[in-house]
Amino acid sequence: MPIKQSKLSDLAHVRSGHTFKCALVHDPEGSVRVLQIKDLRQRTVIDPEALITVAWEGNKTPPFLMPGEIVVVARGDSNNAALYKGGQSIVATSQLFIVSPQTDKISPEYLCWMINLPQSQRSLERNGSSILAISKASLESMPIPLPQLVTQKKLSELQQLWDEEDHLISQLRTNREQMLQGIYQHLIKD
Repeated sequence: MPIKQSKLSDLAHVRSGHTFKCALVHDPEGSVRVLQIKDLRQRTVIDPEALITVAWEGNKTPPFLMPGEIVVVARGDSNNAALYKGGQSIVATSQLFIVSPQTDKISPEYLCWMINLPQSQRSLERNGSSILAISKASLESMPIPLPQLVTQKKLSELQQLWDEEDHLISQLRTNREQMLQGIYQHLIKD
């Protein structure tokens, strides 16, 4: 049976992150963590402990990320997507799009994986300025194949295994470099 294909806008709502009125400065006493574009440049996982905190000012409740939402970098040559699994009070800045799945026909893990695929990234139209940016409309029109949920889960689990393997390989390289540096230093002293 052929796999149905939908536009992202048929499966999820897309909104921009919050526009802060002043420069963001880390406040150790702050209660709100802020997710910025630099926090996702080289990663597809949100690390709440690495984010700055700010004291929320204003009358409105902060527009916190909700578990299962996907954050997409809106500017730059790499528009990484990261799944927010919850656990912290995080507000995304306006340089990020927030994708909220609106149907039980798609898992958030699978949708995040699809957005990060090279062919999906190529489908995004970028504005022709010196700072590459994607539009909300471009993201919303991204084609998303819609296999059965069981297949989506298998694909997401496979990607998680690959990500873990990449992390372990990176750790091995770091350990090897440190070991070699120690051997070199020891040999130089002799």
